Parts: sequence; structure tokens; C-alpha cells
Amino acid sequence: MVALILRRTALKGPSSSFLIELPPYRLPSLGEIARVTGRAVRAFVVRAGTVILAFSVLLWAAMTFPRLPEARVAEITAATAPEHLGQAVQQATLQHSLAGRTGHLIEPVIAPLGMDWQIGIGLIGAFAAREVFVSTMGVVHGVGGDDENTAPLAERMQAATRPDGSRLWSPLLATVVLVWFVLAMQCLSTVAVMVRETGGWRWPLIQLAGMNALAWVSGFAIWQIGSRLI
Repeated sequence: MVALILRRTALKGPSSSFLIELPPYRLPSLGEIARVTGRAVRAFVVRAGTVILAFSVLLWAAMTFPRLPEARVAEITAATAPEHLGQAVQQATLQHSLAGRTGHLIEPVIAPLGMDWQIGIGLIGAFAAREVFVSTMGVVHGVGGDDENTAPLAERMQAATRPDGSRLWSPLLATVVLVWFVLAMQCLSTVAVMVRETGGWRWPLIQLAGMNALAWVSGFAIWQIGSRLI
């Protein structure tokens, strides 16, 4: 459907009559494989890699600064058991950070999808890579970034509640999140490669806005219809 809409709007024009004859297939030599792979890796590292590194540093800084005030750290230390102190400080630091504040800021936008500010932080962190969503949720819920043992995270997510006391996570919300990650543009490396291949930011930004808008509309429909039927 998206391809049909683009074909009749932004990409409207005569059909291409491009034709190419494929050469006969032959086993490639190891030397040619090494040369082609080397050129591709070098181009990715030099061009796309620099963009990925820059965005990754920005995301790390957003989830780290501003630092949690010492007075707040002292309050958490006094009220938390020693074995849970590191997780509590980490969670409070994330909430106090720019990413945490941004999560609260975008909450009105994602609230119609059933999401809250905590999931918003996960969506922000997932721009580095989709799989970062899990470790970010671990930090948000005070579990940590251990990807090997997700049982504590599952327990914390099941126990998470909304301001009205109702459960935050449900099969319906999980479906919305899955649909979001299927349709949304949530990968900086993809954006970086698009910038390299298109030679600018115009089409990457159009695709970023278009795919995220499609994901929002789909998630909105699922949540609004599902919450009324269940």
C-alpha cells in the first residue's frame, strides 16, 4: 500500500525500461572476494560508521547527563538496601537524565498507543539498535543491562503499574510495541547507510518520518480498538 501511494505521489513518473543482461555465473576468486569485501567495509566504517558513532555518543550522553544531584544520591542511599543500591541509583539517574526528561516530554505523543514515559525512554535508546530496547528497559526498571538473564526484568515489567494502579504491560501493549518495531525506523545504522547512499538527509528524513508515522497510526488503531474489545 505504501509503495502504491508513493508511486502515485512522490515517485510519480514514467515506468523504467532498464534492462540488463546477467553474465554467466562463475566461482569468484578469493582475491576478488577480499578486495570487494575490503572496499565495502572501508566505505561503511568511514562514512556510515562515523554517523553511527556520533549518534551513539549522543544517546549515551542523553542517558547519562545531567548527573544526579549528590543530595538525591544520599536520599536513595539512606532509603535503599545495599544490595539494591546500585540499581536504584542507576534508575534514578536515568529518570533525571535528558533521555528520562525526553521520555516524559514525548509521553503525550505515545500515550494514545498505551505507552508511558518508561517505554518512551526505551524507544529513544532503541535508535542505536532495536535490541537495545531490552537493556534500556532493564535500566528503567532497575534491573541493569544483563541480557543473559531476563527473568528479573520480566518480573519487574509484570509488576509495573500506571498512575491509576492498573498494570502497565499486557499482551495488547506487547502487540503494539512489536508492531511499532516492525514498521518504525529504529536503526541508526540504516539511517547512516541511507545518508551515504542518497548523498544527503532529504530521503532518510522522509523515510524516518513516514515509517514512524505509519507505526504510530498502526499502534494507535491496535490499542484503541483492542482496549475497547478486551
